[in-house]
Formats: sequence, structure tokens, C-alpha cells
Amino acid sequence: MRKLPLLIAATLFSLRLSAQAQTQTSTSAQFDSQRQQQYQYSTFSAMSAPVVLPMDGKVDKADWLTGMDVSLWDKIFPHAHLDTVYGTSSVDQEELAVGHHDPIRRDGVTLQNIEFSLSGRLDKHNEFFVTLAGAVDGDDHFDPIFEEAFWKFKNLPGGFELRLGRVYNRFGIQNTYHPHGFDWVDQYLVNTRMLGDDSLTTLGAELTWLAPLPWTSQFDLAIGRAPSHDGHHHHEDEEETRYAADESYFGDDDLLYVLNWTNVMNYNDFHQFRAGMSGAWGDNLSGYRTSVYGAHFEYQWRENGFESGGRYFRLRSEAMTNRFRVEDEIDDTRSPEAQQDFGCYLSALYGLPNNLEIGLRGEFASGNSETGRDSRFRVSPGLTWYANQARTMRFRLQYNYDNSNTRGEDHAVWAQFSLAWGGPEVR
Repeated sequence: MRKLPLLIAATLFSLRLSAQAQTQTSTSAQFDSQRQQQYQYSTFSAMSAPVVLPMDGKVDKADWLTGMDVSLWDKIFPHAHLDTVYGTSSVDQEELAVGHHDPIRRDGVTLQNIEFSLSGRLDKHNEFFVTLAGAVDGDDHFDPIFEEAFWKFKNLPGGFELRLGRVYNRFGIQNTYHPHGFDWVDQYLVNTRMLGDDSLTTLGAELTWLAPLPWTSQFDLAIGRAPSHDGHHHHEDEEETRYAADESYFGDDDLLYVLNWTNVMNYNDFHQFRAGMSGAWGDNLSGYRTSVYGAHFEYQWRENGFESGGRYFRLRSEAMTNRFRVEDEIDDTRSPEAQQDFGCYLSALYGLPNNLEIGLRGEFASGNSETGRDSRFRVSPGLTWYANQARTMRFRLQYNYDNSNTRGEDHAVWAQFSLAWGGPEVR
């Protein structure tokens, strides 16, 4: 009897690859497979866990406790998320925080994220996603915004799909995640250094093509305007220098181009590899040009393959570099010199059958004396426990060892509590 589910899973997976080769892949395959208790991976998924979440497959038996299968007319699916953290740090935490949703309270509770979303799966060609989210800043202000709001046309001829609206761009891996999908309490150093305190976002169009290959090879091209970041500036403190590092970020309402290439290959049912490259180009806040380049890699192992349960291991890494020119703050008659930064991270997670997840993260961001950016190295061991199989409630403990060439050594300890309600989101 145990071989039958494996045979079904293998057959479904083979059919999926065959469909890709014929450029007829449906991006709703992940959602359908979840409702059939199958475990499939999709590059369109923003789920953080190494496995996607199961669903019971019966719409008339909605689980109102977890939100799984709860919908309006089996087409519109609501989601709600809450992330809050308590902890302490050796210095004022706002000096260490880099992301908009990072902990900011030293010896206090930070309300990191409140989020309400709707996913629409209307038919085989039309989907939509909209999310309203916000965090409490250091002045106790809560400023929610529509972080994403897009319409998606899928299953288009030739293996294409199109997203129109405000989207978190498919740049590398981490950029597509909302805070409830983070593997760690705080955002990666390299993402904030290169892309800003929130995810790289465009208001426009993003075209995706799945190449007719035996493995998943996905190309994404986004063209749009960079949205205004009012109320979202929360970058690291910088010295008075010749060039202002914050000016290197893509300018509000300026045209932005984002290109991403991701490949996902299943060696077998138990081992999966993901790798690719990304780039983003546009005018920055100084009116000059900024270019960002990235490479990403991920390896996943699941003890039970496409069946549920069992142990898992995931190794993920991203590296980014940029090149930019910004106004000379000292001599405005001087032509500004090109500046460059580099950063990377390596994250490892090991999951146990009792819903316990052990993690270790290492990060590095290079310094730049011309822009006042410090060289920073951070190591973070972490422990996460999911209260149920649906992973709608989690408790996370994390320690940060932080070393900067300007501040020296710093330490922080965080305890995070997160609640999620609802099924998989449209991505």
C-alpha cells in the first residue's frame, strides 16, 4: 500500500515535466497538488518551507482554524498573518536593524508585520493577488501599504505568463518573500544593501517564460516604475561622506528593468537543485544609473521525497554586487566616481519530523569608505518550532553575532511568535 502513493506521485511528477516540455505547464499545479495531498515544488511559490503545505482536497470541508480551503465560491482565498518579536541587543537595536520589518525594540516587543491578503484563482487563465501590510516603526506609527496588487494571466501560448500591477520582482530567491515567509527573524544584509529596506518592487508588467526543457527553466522580465518609498526608509546609519549610499537605490517613479533566470532540477524524488542569475537596472535617487547583479543557489533534500512528513535539509545562498554613481556631496562640480558593493549569505535548515527546525545563517556585506557603509559580518543560529502540520503557528528563537568594522562586536537575542491563516498564495 505504501508503494501506491509513491507511484501516483511519480506519475504526476512525470506528467508535469512532460507538460512543461510541451510548454503547457499550469502554474496552478502546486495548488492542485496540495489539494491532492501531493508535494510538488513550484518556482512561482513564495512559501518559505522546504515543502509546500498540504490541503485536504475537499472544498466543502474548509478548516476554519487554519484557513486551509476557506474560500468564496472556491475562487477567492483569504489570508492573514501576524509576526511579532521580543528580545534584546547589546546596543540600540535600530542601529542594527536593516529591513523595514526587522526588530527595532531593545528590551521590548516589536510588531513586525500585520498582513491581510486575497488570492484569486478565477479560471485556468486568470488569477490575482493583493496584500495590505504594515509594521510599527520606532515612533509607534503604523503605516500599512498595498505591498503587492497584481493580476496574473497564466497558461498563455508558448509557455508564457504575465503579471500586471505592483509586484515583488522575481530577483533571486528571497526578494519574492513577504515577512511571514522569512526563514529568519530579520532580513538578509545583502538584500537591504543592494535592493533597499523592502523587496525590489515595480509598478508595471512582468513577463515569465518557461522554456520547453526537461527541467524547469524560467525566465522573468519586468519593466515598470519603482514605487514611492515614503515611510519605508530604514537603512543603516551612515557617516558624512563624499557619496550618500541611500542615493544609490532605484529612484521613485523611475523606469526599472529586472531580469531573472532560474533553473530547478530534480535529481530524483529526494534531491532537488535550484540555481540562477538576476539583474536590475535603473536610475537612482541621484539621477545617475544603478546596476545590481545576483546569483542564487539552493539544494533541498526530503527524506520521504514527494510524500508528506520526514526529515528535510535545505541549503540556500545568494550573492549580489552593484555598481552605481551618485551626486558628489563635497564638490558638485566634480564628476562622481563609480562605486561598488558586494554581499552574500549562506543559510542551512534541517527539519525534524516533530516540526522542529534547526538553522544556521552566515552573512557578509562589504564596506565602502566613500559611501560610509561599514563592513559587516553576521552569524545567526536559530530554532523554529511549528505548532501544527499546516505551519500556521510558529515559535522562533534566534541569536545574532554581529561584527562591524565601525561598531565592533554586537549581540542580539530574539524570540518570535507568528500566526498565519489561509492556504497558499497566488505568486
